[in-house]
Amino acid sequence: MARTPLHTRIAADLRGRIHDRELTPGDLLPSESELQERFSVSRSVVRQALATLESEGLVRRARGRGTVVAPRAEMHRDVDLSSGLMAQLQQRGARTSTRVLRLEPASAPGHVSELGDEVWVLERLRSVDDLPAAFIRTHLPAEVASGLDREALTHGSLHQLVTETTGRRIADGRRTIRAVAAAPPLDAALAVAPGTPLLLLEGTSTDQEGRPVEVFSTWHRSDLIAFDLTLQPTVPGVPSGPAVGSPGSATPAVRTDVAGAARVPMGGSLAERVERATALAEEALSELRTIRTRL
Repeated sequence: MARTPLHTRIAADLRGRIHDRELTPGDLLPSESELQERFSVSRSVVRQALATLESEGLVRRARGRGTVVAPRAEMHRDVDLSSGLMAQLQQRGARTSTRVLRLEPASAPGHVSELGDEVWVLERLRSVDDLPAAFIRTHLPAEVASGLDREALTHGSLHQLVTETTGRRIADGRRTIRAVAAAPPLDAALAVAPGTPLLLLEGTSTDQEGRPVEVFSTWHRSDLIAFDLTLQPTVPGVPSGPAVGSPGSATPAVRTDVAGAARVPMGGSLAERVERATALAEEALSELRTIRTRL
């Protein structure tokens, strides 16, 4: 079995410390001589490791200081909002683009049975500043999808187009977040290495009459997109444990599925928002660490 090159091991160690926030933006990395001594390697090996991290955008050379952790270039998505990724990024001034990869009738997989027997599949690739950032696969009822136009989807919001063509607006929904590893064909579409950690946002959206409009899965590059949740104080007297609700209930609940992924409804009480944020942070960080150890 081939041994891992020394510069790769050094880069992995520093990368892990950056990802775990042991080293944060602006922090100074150990000097080249310190890294030489710590790993018992030559200066050229240390420089090769630092060059790798610099090419990944994780560190940068600071004149007169050495090598520092670079500012994170990630964009943020608020998962409490029903608006899509494109709309949120554009509101924050990001330069975005969309490529429609697929829009056609398709066989209905089991997890979209609530949409009926006739469904369409829509696949899109979202880019931020010309970097692929998210791959979206959406299943839609035939009566909703048949009125959509590929060109309009390239420049506009799916939710807005659905409202304009059918009169149905997104009023409610459920969201689930998981950390997953990139695998073909997603790794190629998102321009990342196989096994790279991705953030998967899955969900179902319903209209103002409670009818399902879409079932979607969106894979986000975790180095470019971060998820935000708004925390509020816990209401005194409300149990701190995760609540369990049912679809359509007046008060959405935070749930944890078998895989440990935090379920994120759009709304909820103060206590539920705190619980779902805690579950999301703990589970996503745990799964990302697990994925990284397998690389």
